[in-house]
Order: sequence, then C-alpha cells, then structure tokens
Amino acid sequence: MERGELAALYDFENREGIFPGVHRSYKFAVLALKPPGREPARLAFFLTRPEDLEDPTRVFSLAPEDFALLNPNTRTCPVFRTRQDAELTRAIYRRVPVLWREKPEENPWGARLLLMFMMNTDSYLFRTREELLNQGFRLVGNRFVRGEEVYLPLYEAKMFWHYDHRYAGFTNGSEEGTEELPLEAKQDPAHLPLSRYWVAKEEVEERLVKRDRNGEIVWEWEREWNFGWRDIARSTDERTFIATFYPRVGAGDTFLQMFPKTPSPEVLALAGNLNSLVFDYVTRQKIGGTHLKFHVVKQLPVLPPSAYRPEDLRFIVPRVLELAYTAWDLAPLAQDVWEEADEPLREAILAWRQAAPTHPDSPPDWAEGPYPFPPFVWDEERRARIRAELDAYYARLYGLSRKGLRYIMDPKDLTERELADLLSPYEEVEDPLDEKAYQKRAAESRFPGETFRVLKEKEIRRYGEYRTRRLVLEAWERLSRDKMLPEPFAGGVL
Repeated sequence: MERGELAALYDFENREGIFPGVHRSYKFAVLALKPPGREPARLAFFLTRPEDLEDPTRVFSLAPEDFALLNPNTRTCPVFRTRQDAELTRAIYRRVPVLWREKPEENPWGARLLLMFMMNTDSYLFRTREELLNQGFRLVGNRFVRGEEVYLPLYEAKMFWHYDHRYAGFTNGSEEGTEELPLEAKQDPAHLPLSRYWVAKEEVEERLVKRDRNGEIVWEWEREWNFGWRDIARSTDERTFIATFYPRVGAGDTFLQMFPKTPSPEVLALAGNLNSLVFDYVTRQKIGGTHLKFHVVKQLPVLPPSAYRPEDLRFIVPRVLELAYTAWDLAPLAQDVWEEADEPLREAILAWRQAAPTHPDSPPDWAEGPYPFPPFVWDEERRARIRAELDAYYARLYGLSRKGLRYIMDPKDLTERELADLLSPYEEVEDPLDEKAYQKRAAESRFPGETFRVLKEKEIRRYGEYRTRRLVLEAWERLSRDKMLPEPFAGGVL
C-alpha cells in the first residue's frame, strides 16, 4: 500500500449464499493489484451480493497517503462499512493527531500504557476473600488489612463503566460473577465494590514503577489514582471505548492502563475525550475484533493537550470531576485537580460545585489524605445531561457540524441529500428534535450503515425514546444559543 499497488479490495460475506456449497458464515475477498502509483484504491466491506458494488454508499476510495494517515504505526488497511464513514473518519484524522505516533515519535500526552496483572500467569499472587479472612485479615473499605500488611482489590474490566469505578462488584467477594451496583449503593459515597481477588500492595506498587537493568527507577506513577480502559470491546456493543478513573489498586489484564504525564486537570479533559460519543464512533471504525490493545489505541485520534484553551478546561473539568468523583476513594483525584488548577479554573470548579449536589463533609474512617470538598451526589438525570453537554462539546472540538453529530448518533436520521455530502454543514431537516419526523426518517431509511444501534434500542426499551440523541442535540442547541460551543481544533494536516 505504501507503493500504491493496491487497485481494489472488495470484502464479501457469504450470508446470502453467493457460494451455495460454502457455509454462510464464511467471508472472502476480491483483491486487485496494479503498478505503483498515486491513484486511489477502491474498497468496499461487508458486501453480501456483487450488486452491492453498484451502491455508491458502499464503495469508497483511499489514496496511499490515507493509509498512512489512518494507521501511521502499522500502515494496515482500515475497514469501513460505508463511504460516509470513510470520509468522516478521514476528515477527523486530518484534524486530530493520533494518541501516539511511533515514527517519528510523537506522544503529546507523555502517556505510558501498561498491563498490570495477567489473570493466568500472575494468579499465584491472588487471594480470595475467604483465604484472607482465614488468615486473620479484616476488611477495611474494600481492602484487607492485618497489621502492616495490606491486600488491595484487583479490579477487572467488568467492574466499571464510563466515569464509574463502582459499576459492578462481586457479591460478597465471591467468584460467582459480578452484579451491577444498585442506585442506592452508588448514592452512598462510602460504598465500595468488592472484587473477586486481592493482591498484596507491594505487588501493585512494583508494577507502577519501571527500573533499568541496574534496578534504578526510570519511571514511576506517583498519583494515588489510576486511569484505564476496557480491553474487551466490540464495534457492535452499546459502547466501545469505556474508560474510568479508579483508586491506586490492582487491575487485571482486560483492564489496561494509561498514565499521562500532564497535569491532572488536563487528564480530566483526556478522560472526557475518550468517553465521548465522537471518539467512540471513530473507535468503532478502527476495531476489527473484540480487543482494544495498545497498538489499536495508539492509532486513535485523540485531542492533544494543546487543543484545550483555558476556557475549554473551565467548561470540561468541573463536569468530568462531578461525573468521576462520586465516592470517597477518589478524593485524591479531586485533591490533585484542585491543587494543580489555576485560579480561574478553581473559581469555575467552586461555582459548579455550589450549583451541584454534594455529600456532607463526613468521610469514612478508611478515607485518607486531604480533599477539597466531599464527593458529588450520584444523580442519574443530572449525569445524563452533563454527559450530553460533553458529547456536544467534544463533537465540535473534533470539527463536526450538527449534521455530523446527528450522523454519528444515527445515520438513518439523515436524508439522502444530507448523506450525499456528509462533510457539508447543509441540513435539509429543519428541526432534528421533532421526534415524529425523526422516527419517520429512520423507518424509511435504506442506508446500510449503523453506529450506536444497540444503545438506541436499549434506550427505546427503557425510556421509550432514543434519549441520548435527544439530550445531545438539546445540549448542542443550548450551547450554540449561549455561544459556548468551542472552535474546532485544527492541529492536524488540514
């Protein structure tokens, strides 16, 4: 592909029995090569019939430089379901750099990516609740203590969700499986989930440093909180990229770690970026299986620290802080943000806190260290509105128009004329918030692409509507009216 020898690549599924004697689950591809040159290659994926090649929404073109743009480290071929997905993703990559370019090396967040504990080869280090109780340890919060000895919980990917390190826990510390924490538990800032296993504090600390061959420390994570994402993920799930802050404890191999070198207020902006709908949309275009390993995440388009002006941080940081800081075990995160914020940002945080519900100033006995104020109250409706505002804000930072935002939430929302040129801000629909008109457009659409179909279906069952879509579009309108939408970031190769 670097030499421009790819002429065409057409990916087919045998779902409709193109080859009757072959199992319907099998896939095959048509590959055409040409002499080296700069002509774009024609590509199409997820085809089920040869006639699909006549559909202009299914076939797209990528020039040799586009492969380097979209996957600069691996130079592999990206997979898109529609021409619109290819064009929108390429436009985003031209505006926003990848998290970590390897050659020449560019790592604007100074991020270190880490796998802490393997669940198989490190299992000899793990202890169960029953084992620790039999050895005379007592449970303090969700840690086991015996004198000076401390065993920390081993968090697994299934235990957290966006901005929620208390999403689920193992009932009574058993090994039978996780259960989602009920609302009343999340509204108790002292309630902590129990893990399946615990690991000695010394083992966790040793994995948060890197030593050279002489044993000298060359890198060390010094904060009392961690930040990671779920490795197990699929493009067809409700959401794909799921990241959260959590205490300085252990993490299993499906819970991968990201340790940025930047000040903590900027790390909150990074968390808002990684948990946004627009970032999730791009991630869905880049994931080919069921894992979000380091090589995939490095090549995702992530806004660098330079993308955030002071006014951006004053908008983002208080909102992300409320979403993340809902329990006393993340007080160190709030303290770091407060200590490292400048005076205008502190004023913005204080103003936000005065309007937001927080818990009484009565930390549990196990809470340690200073904190700027008690945790925020877990309020489902308020959290949904805050996340919608962040989704609208980040969509604009990524350069999306309202039409582009409508597309990533549900491409069937757009008319044929709107889909013809997705990158144009032109909208044929006058009022996207007209629910009946939206439902009619979606029902009549024959567009082959999909984005957050599972999320949409789940919310319709639960709320009777695609709530996320409505809340995000309402937030876009509100921020636009109040002149609070940011200028798009343009630090790429536009």
